[in-house]
Amino acid sequence: MSGVLMAAIAATLIGGVMQAAPDRPGRATLLGQPCRARQALGGTVVRDRKTGREMFAVTNMNEAQGGELILIDVERDSARVFRFPTGAGSWNVREVPGDRLVIGTFFDGTFLIFDLRAERFVHHVRFGKEEYLWNTAVGADGRIYTGTYPGGRLGALDLESYTVEDCGAPAPPNLYLRYVSATHDGRLLCSFSTEKPIEKLYDPRTRAWSDVPEAIKGVSVAGTWDGYLTAGSRLFAGPDFTPVAPMFLTPPADQGAWSIDPTLTTDTMLVLRQGKTVYGWRKGEPTLTRLAEADLRGGRYMGVLQDGRLVGIRGQDYFVCRPGETAPRLRPIPGESSPRNLFFLKVDERGRVWSGAPFGQTLMCFDPRTRKAVNTRTVCDGGGEVYDVAFRDGRVYAVAYSGGDIIVYEPDRPWDQWNNKNPRTIASVTPGYIRPVAGARFGPDGKLYSGWMAGYGRYGGAVAVTDPATGATELIENPLGEQAVSGLAVDMSPGSGIAYVGTSLEANGLPHKQGELPRFGVLDIAARKVLFSREFEGAASVRSIVFDPQTNLVAFIAGTQMRLFDPERRAFLPLPDDLPQPRTGLVLAPASAPGSRPSAQREAYAGAILFGSGKDLIAFRTADRTWRKIAEAPENFGNVAVSSQGDIYLSAGPSLYRIAW
Repeated sequence: MSGVLMAAIAATLIGGVMQAAPDRPGRATLLGQPCRARQALGGTVVRDRKTGREMFAVTNMNEAQGGELILIDVERDSARVFRFPTGAGSWNVREVPGDRLVIGTFFDGTFLIFDLRAERFVHHVRFGKEEYLWNTAVGADGRIYTGTYPGGRLGALDLESYTVEDCGAPAPPNLYLRYVSATHDGRLLCSFSTEKPIEKLYDPRTRAWSDVPEAIKGVSVAGTWDGYLTAGSRLFAGPDFTPVAPMFLTPPADQGAWSIDPTLTTDTMLVLRQGKTVYGWRKGEPTLTRLAEADLRGGRYMGVLQDGRLVGIRGQDYFVCRPGETAPRLRPIPGESSPRNLFFLKVDERGRVWSGAPFGQTLMCFDPRTRKAVNTRTVCDGGGEVYDVAFRDGRVYAVAYSGGDIIVYEPDRPWDQWNNKNPRTIASVTPGYIRPVAGARFGPDGKLYSGWMAGYGRYGGAVAVTDPATGATELIENPLGEQAVSGLAVDMSPGSGIAYVGTSLEANGLPHKQGELPRFGVLDIAARKVLFSREFEGAASVRSIVFDPQTNLVAFIAGTQMRLFDPERRAFLPLPDDLPQPRTGLVLAPASAPGSRPSAQREAYAGAILFGSGKDLIAFRTADRTWRKIAEAPENFGNVAVSSQGDIYLSAGPSLYRIAW
């Protein structure tokens, strides 16, 4: 991709109170719904019932407008989009008898039925109170089985009656039944995680659970081919899963390990993976056929066309891969994405508003002067989402889940993410840490500070300190104990060397940590020494820490309440009893904003801490601990940001507002 940002990426036009307060609350102006991104997670190849043409069917996430089924005609590079009747997205799509597709959704755990002839959704049924339906498999009884979160349950959809049976949760306290695989004899191999990972077998004929035999212990994902169970490079036969030697051609032994791809393998073609190379083999063929040898860099193959070409998804793009190609030919998924929620909100030195979608791994830049938005393509190879950004010298520094990536992006330079040039991943904190829940900010030493939650199945967190010039990153692990780092601020006084840290009982794939309380602490960065800490009853996390350089006080949110800390006295200060509960993070308004529009309210609350409470925008002054409502939005909002000129922006779902004050 070449050209500067505006040329390289399509730009879209988007459209209580102090008693003595004399000013009316400010007015909120809707600027548009500028964030557009896709998150395609499920995919398969189907035949168009009207034309007979092959279509690449993908499921796309959209938490604001509803999930989508996108049918892509790869020959014409066109698509038709069908909105889900319910659900934000899906990890799966499966063709079943009767010219139908079955899709299992999140965040409402619902089976959807799509009629391929009528080209419409014809039925949907929810599975209890489950939130995620992961992958699907067909059992011996012809029903469609799926695993769930957070119940760790197995569900079965009857394709005749469209009723769902709860087949149980035999592996507590696991929250995830993440993978369900059909075996060669029609049973279901179920892989549970993440507290006590284990595999179980379910027999649809007897509706009974059993332990797996020793031969397939540790197998989380399996496939079937020609009457055998496949797992990795192994085959198993019979009711006891007896290992058998491959009876097909295998890749060259001197080229490394290989495995059978359970997603791409069909009844007629066995698909093998060896490094970047994909082989196909049909019975009777004298040699393996090279289907592809491309470096996907985070992309995924999802299906095989009749002529052997592979189709897949990488971020905002789909691709068709031909034999001999060493890189996929990326094409933007056809059509414009519907608006997405604004996951976070920040304003750069030039007054541009930045955000990104929850999942999609993209950035959005909105210029309030022109009301034009630029939505980027994928900013790194890993899937997930950007949690936060910080700005320095015209560059954007992003921190992202789920690869623990720290990324630098120069908006005015040519786009070349594929070669890791711009944007560029300068550091990664995986495998230990993956989710930057405390966000990112620069310290007075010019280093980038970010706060992280541990990877799946572990409690813990870390503060990462990154040199933006070299990417060199040091980790301060579990500074306040084995809890996620959910809040982080740095004392901006030159040479202070102090960070303020908050923690959370939350974890990836685990329930809230029991027997502990979240903490706030003062950390000597160089000495790695905790100078002060306190626990908070009745809260799950300490987050959104703000250091006020005018008063040298620290504000943060513990549970649902704002707190104010005096580092010099190492004491918490009382706050007004009627101070509203923050429903957004805390942000600090500039103490002065040269060139901004003069206003009595701006002057009175320069340097104030701003936050949202329902529809109300609250300004709190740490100096005298007074507050007032300075604006009211048309709807409840979840993010607040303020520019160096004092311009305030709010986001409510996909909508971006500017506040006049």
